[in-house]
Parts: sequence; C-alpha cells; structure tokens
Amino acid sequence: MLSFFGSAGSSKQPSPPPKYSKVPGNERILDLPIFKRLSDTRVVLASSSPRRLELMKQIGFEDIEVVPSDFEEDLDKSSMSPFEYVRLTATEKAQRVYQKILEEQAQGGDERDVVVIAGDTIVLAAQTVLEKPTSSAHQLEMLKLIRDSPLPHSVFTAVVCIAPTEVPVQPGYVMNTHVEQTDIVFDKEVSDEFLEAYIYTGEGRDAAGGYSIQGRGSLFIERMDGDYFNVVGLPLRATLKLIEKTVLEDAMYHEPESDEGDEKE
Repeated sequence: MLSFFGSAGSSKQPSPPPKYSKVPGNERILDLPIFKRLSDTRVVLASSSPRRLELMKQIGFEDIEVVPSDFEEDLDKSSMSPFEYVRLTATEKAQRVYQKILEEQAQGGDERDVVVIAGDTIVLAAQTVLEKPTSSAHQLEMLKLIRDSPLPHSVFTAVVCIAPTEVPVQPGYVMNTHVEQTDIVFDKEVSDEFLEAYIYTGEGRDAAGGYSIQGRGSLFIERMDGDYFNVVGLPLRATLKLIEKTVLEDAMYHEPESDEGDEKE
C-alpha cells in the first residue's frame, strides 16, 4: 500500500510531535532590566493569536494583556514588497490598539503607561503572498503551491513595539519595527493524499500558508534556514531585543541609533 509520501510502506499516519510542556519546578522571571522597568507598566499584545500569546509568556511576559486590533489587513499587496506589506500591517495593528488605549485612558481608564507589541506573519511562495486560508480548498491550493515551488518559501514576521516617551515630544510615543525572514523547503514527496489528510485534521486553518510548523505541519519540512519561532509567530530573541531597545533606550532618551535590520518611526 502507498504511504502518504507516495512510496511503499505502512498506511499508518506518523504520530504528531509531542506538545510543549512547562519545565517542572519553581520558575522565576528573568532578572533583566527590561522586566524590572515594565513591572508597573501594562504590556499589551495587539493580536488574537494564541501562539503569539504563548510565546510572549514563554519569554517572561506572564501578565501580558490581549487587545486584538480591528485593522482589516486590507493593504494593497501589489503596491509594495512582501517585506513592506507585513511591516505596515503590523504597524497598523499596533497603532490602532495604542490609540484605543489612549482613548480609554482619556475617559478615566487605567492610567498606567502602556507598551504595545504587535505582530503579523505572511508566507511568500512562488512570488505569491499567502496569509490565512479562507477555506479547505484554499488551504489545499496553498499547500500544493508551497510544495511544488522550485524555490524555498519564505516566512516573514513583522514585530512592532510602541512605548510612551519620557519627554513631551510629538507624537508622544516611540515606535520600532523588525522583520524576520525564515526560508523553508517542503519535502517534494509529500503526496496530495497527505495534504488532504492534514487539512482534514483542522490544523493550519488559522496560520499563514495553511500549516502549523509546531504541529503536524512539521512533517512537511525537509529543511529550514532561520528562526523556528519566527515561523510559529514571533522571533523570540529579536522580539525581546526590540522591546528592550524601544523601552530602555528610545523611549527614555528619544535619541536612538538605528539598528541594522530594524526601522524606527
């Protein structure tokens, strides 16, 4: 009998990798200046993604709040590069949520300083920008496009951090952005039957490109060049560095030096 990979073998589908579990024992927050600085600050994630929330908690932001953005994510892809598209989409998310919180504060809401983090992820395959699939048929179309592409597909995640400035300078906040790229090659021997079986599980419906690398989607991967967590939803080290730069340097002094690969507005 043919396997899902199209060659002779067992018909039983491989088991998915085990889910992550917390390390047992008493965990303490990282003793770093950024966490001390933000101890009395609202840290807000402008995203409804459960994966991004889990990743932010994983690096130490246990009390992070979730305020999803109402941005429609309808920018014109044809008028800009994928890099610029994902950066601007994440920027819009962050600015919408930050403005919403300021309006709530003006009406008597929580007056603590707030730091907003937003993210957006897209996949670029065969010169086509892929976001979340809209149906099972669309998901299958995406996965076939990725598998059949002669070149690796690229996963871009943009991260944006907004923090209030310590001095009264317009617009009253500082914002920094970072875009991370990870290149991935699918196993060309993955069959249509395997793709259809994957879609049937329901996984990948809410993920850019139609697959979740932290789940059964990992079975498609032949090789990867770049940050694994970037594909999950947030490049962890780059995200923490961006928050540190924004909160500890730029917001305090408002005289930052631009880092290579980062952009400041």
